[in-house]
Amino acid sequence: MSTAAADCRQHLLAAARGRRIRTMREWAEQEIVIPDGPFKGRRYRCDRQPYAGLLLDAFDGGRWDRFVVTGSTQSGKTLTSYCIPCLYHLCEIGETVIAGVPDMRMAADKWRQDLLPVFAAAPRLRRLLPSRGAGSRGGKIEAVTLRNGATLRFMSGGGGDKQRAGFTARVLVVTETDGMDEAGEASREADKITQLEARTRAYSAATGMRKRVYLECTVSTEQGRTWREYIGGTQSRLTLPCPECGAWVEPDREHLVGWEDAEDVVAAREGGRFSCPACGVLWEHAQRREALARLRVLHRGQEIDTDTDEVVGEEPRTDTLGFRWHAAHNAFVDGGDVAADEWRAQRNTDREAAEREMCQYVWARPHIPDVEDISHVDASAVSRRSVEQIRGLIPEDTTHLTAALDIGQYLCHWVLLAFRQCGQVHVVEYGRLEVPSAEIAVERALIVAMRAWRDIITEGWPVEGATDERRSPVAVWVDSGWSVSTDSVYAICRESGNHWRPILGHGAAQKRTAYTHPAVRPPPATAHERHKRGKVHHVGLRYYCELLPKEGLSRVHIDGDHWKAWLHKRLSTPVTELGAMTLHRGTEREHRSFSAHMAAERTYEELKGGKLLLRHELRSRINHWLDATYIACAAGHFAGWRLVERGQRAEAPKARTYPRAEAERGARTTRYPSGRRGGGGWTIGR
Repeated sequence: MSTAAADCRQHLLAAARGRRIRTMREWAEQEIVIPDGPFKGRRYRCDRQPYAGLLLDAFDGGRWDRFVVTGSTQSGKTLTSYCIPCLYHLCEIGETVIAGVPDMRMAADKWRQDLLPVFAAAPRLRRLLPSRGAGSRGGKIEAVTLRNGATLRFMSGGGGDKQRAGFTARVLVVTETDGMDEAGEASREADKITQLEARTRAYSAATGMRKRVYLECTVSTEQGRTWREYIGGTQSRLTLPCPECGAWVEPDREHLVGWEDAEDVVAAREGGRFSCPACGVLWEHAQRREALARLRVLHRGQEIDTDTDEVVGEEPRTDTLGFRWHAAHNAFVDGGDVAADEWRAQRNTDREAAEREMCQYVWARPHIPDVEDISHVDASAVSRRSVEQIRGLIPEDTTHLTAALDIGQYLCHWVLLAFRQCGQVHVVEYGRLEVPSAEIAVERALIVAMRAWRDIITEGWPVEGATDERRSPVAVWVDSGWSVSTDSVYAICRESGNHWRPILGHGAAQKRTAYTHPAVRPPPATAHERHKRGKVHHVGLRYYCELLPKEGLSRVHIDGDHWKAWLHKRLSTPVTELGAMTLHRGTEREHRSFSAHMAAERTYEELKGGKLLLRHELRSRINHWLDATYIACAAGHFAGWRLVERGQRAEAPKARTYPRAEAERGARTTRYPSGRRGGGGWTIGR
């Protein structure tokens, strides 16, 4: 065979052979050039920052589909956990990648400040940059198509849901995860992260191509998406051997010593050292750097056998790797540098802000503010508060019965409360009304829905132990805070009687002016005094009634934060004690939705600047039954129920045995029959 023919055959054989796909670690160390910082212009090497090798090996391990990564700042976090995974799938594998950002204004910044410098610094990656179109120059960045055909598609946590619905890819890389952890206010779908992950649903083990989801963010709070995903995943932690005693240890913030009593920041830096959690010996930076070279990763439930130095324990059964490192694992800083930061933070005039910065940016842990919960309940605990009382049956010792309705464009949520002589509040029933706003105008649809609910209320509910007795609420309060619904609520209250009242809630969740309680004064003696007093005609416990002469009715203003805290106290009191709130009989699953609404908010006190401030935290926008229930609680107080009557001594409720009957399942829903109009002809199923 001639030399030319042999060369041709060799070329054809080489072309027929598939290209070997390198691991992410191999690719990064062979292709990536550091674009800035102290190692600018040098190739990326995992041994400079030992946690990086463990993380990239975990990416390549094939055990997990999802990766949640957090760590201290200025430790290569963005490059290792965001840029490298993104560029690896684009450049080495040549596939489309979805890049999730909180809003599209950040997309251009992420491209120009994080990704483009890495492309530009590496000679072979630079050739893949587009010469025209998005990504080649300035301007708006939404999708960048590289020369190998791979596309980087930016998607945000803002905008409409349809923006995320029409694009599919195997790989999703999200940065600033905690900034995308809520459903949009106008969205009827899930939160933004879940919606973005849905774009990868077509890829699974069944198709032979498993999805890859990378979530990277600095830890914010315990309730933030990053920390919840980390705890719910493998909850991996890093361990290293002590240079002195050889024990495998996990140093943390409390093991940084020698700076607390320093006179100045220089003394803090000179004296600050990490110490061994096992033997207490102080480590010099060179010793810690040597120990970091032997860094190992342990997942939840795992430890290292002291005899064999082998990892023992099974890996958690989860598809999510939760990976975290902090200042003790950061080889770019020594203990003195961290000690100087701690010394400054301790003497900062705004201790709260300084402590938050140290927790989030240095120690990669959620900041727990100096707060005291006033109202906070756990959803699973609420769902277990059911008793033997069947749904829709009023306890025989009920002294007051109230109902409340929270208005919505598509669904209205209602609740019926029984205030008992034994000192408990019982949820007799709760449900939803479907508003036919898709068929008729919203204002008219709300009136139709509320009239149907009025039919239920007029019919009443049976009383325990009485054959023919049925009772209706003595107070029915309806939320009128939504401007679209105000006229409809007023109209229903006018035509339904004095026990129907519109209410206006004030507080943090309502995003309305703060509640101002009117001064309690003796009744006016003359007409002139009545005119001078204004329209307030009744003042209660953090609520008051205001006359609306033009509307011909009385509206109630309620301090929503106070009454939500009051409600949460009832839900945190043991069911056998005075002041407890109980639910009608049902399983945890049946009460799951109602319980989630109850736990959607919390109120707490925070000590800041020597002052005790009242704060409110909205954890979820799905809080409609919470609103209806706190309104019904205030209505119970208005009707005259008190936990302890004046001059009486409260006694704990006696244990009761209720007759077992077939419990009804789920919340009652009133459906609007298509093609019908008006308030009559509704089919109300119990």
